[in-house]
Order: sequence, then C-alpha cells, then structure tokens
Amino acid sequence: MAGAHRLGWTKRKVRLNPLIERVAHTWGGLIAAYGRSATRASQLVVEGLENLPAGPVIWFSWHDTNMLSLALHARVARRPVHTFVPPGIMGAGARGWVEGAGFIWHLLPQEGTGNPLAAVRAMAHAVAGDCDIVVAVDGPHGPRQAVKPGAFWLARLTGRPMITVGFAARPAFRWPRWDRHLIPLRGARIAAVFSKPLYVAPGTRIDAAFLGDVEVLLRTVRRRAEGLLQSSFGSRLA
Repeated sequence: MAGAHRLGWTKRKVRLNPLIERVAHTWGGLIAAYGRSATRASQLVVEGLENLPAGPVIWFSWHDTNMLSLALHARVARRPVHTFVPPGIMGAGARGWVEGAGFIWHLLPQEGTGNPLAAVRAMAHAVAGDCDIVVAVDGPHGPRQAVKPGAFWLARLTGRPMITVGFAARPAFRWPRWDRHLIPLRGARIAAVFSKPLYVAPGTRIDAAFLGDVEVLLRTVRRRAEGLLQSSFGSRLA
C-alpha cells in the first residue's frame, strides 16, 4: 500500500495516543471492507459514463456518499487515486478507510492553521501525474452540504477537469452523524449519475456565486440518481 505524503504547510502537529490511533485506523479499515462487501453484489445502474474524460480527473461529491465513492471508483476507472484526510482521531479513521479502498492519502492542515492556498499548491505538487483525485467538498467536518472552495482552487491550479457523481441506494440507511452518511445494505440497488466535465479556467473567481452553482449541480445529479433508481428498478425511494 502506498504511504502518505505529509505535506508541510503548517508546523502544528496533532499527536494521538498510539493505541487510540490504531483502534481508529482499524475501524476505518472495517468501514472500507463493509463498503466493498455491500457494493460487490449490488445491482448497479449508471448514467453518464460517456462524460468521463480519458485522462486524470478530480472527482467531487458530498461527504455523505464517501462509502459509495470509495467502493465504486475502481469499477469505472483504473488509475491510482489520491485523496486528503484530516489530522487527529478523525484522520486516523479516515486513513484506515481510504487505505482499505486502495487510495493514496495526503494529510490536510489542521483547520484554522496555515495558509490554505499554500496547502492547495502542496496538494497539486503531491498529486502530479496520472492519478485521479477524490474530494468531498463539504468535508471533513461540515457543515453538511456547504460547498468549500479547496477542490476548485486545486482544479484551477492544475487545469484538470472535474466530475461530480450523484448516488442513490436502496435499501440503505443514514448514519446518525453530522453528514447523515448513506450506508447501503448488502446487495442494495445503487444508481450513479456522472455529470459533464467542469473546467475551472485560470482567473476564474471562486466566489459565493460560483460555489452556489456547484451546489445546484451536486443537487441535480443526486436527484437524477434518485429518479434513475426509481425508474430502473420500478420502486419508490424511501
């Protein structure tokens, strides 16, 4: 398994008790294993695969579909995948999860510290090459479905196209945490809808209006996935 790149945009370090870190990492690995198991036998219907560019892509979605994003990426793309994890106890669990999904992780700065634009430049350097990037744009701590600009700064800097994917699953339940995470049950019916590529040209203003348009796009592909699941399998979403 590829190791981490500990990017040096802040001197502040978060140290965990080694036992707590191991437990969190193991828990993350169990989540990854469940995601693989739950989706392996799933009935999957997909729309928009023709929208995927041939080269490396920045995938972005809501945090509440991370389980589906991580478990299903390999079924539609064969490139190495990089993602970002927070420091601390949450990061230890996230590392176990993304490693279990076969992703390469990079450490985010502690929120409220360091220079965020310097962090984006370090991310761009770390993920140079033939790899995809997967980002939850309202993570890692929320607020839920509030789009943050970092992924779009990264796209503007690298010139990579961006794709968002909307998911729906049934039967499934929502984990009672800040993002109300979508957890498919084993053998669930899953719909995935891929948007057309989004390009963030140099000089683009990533302001409230831009992020508002992104939020509309995210909600649109999610609603389309819910409708596709209903029409394809002839049942109403709960």
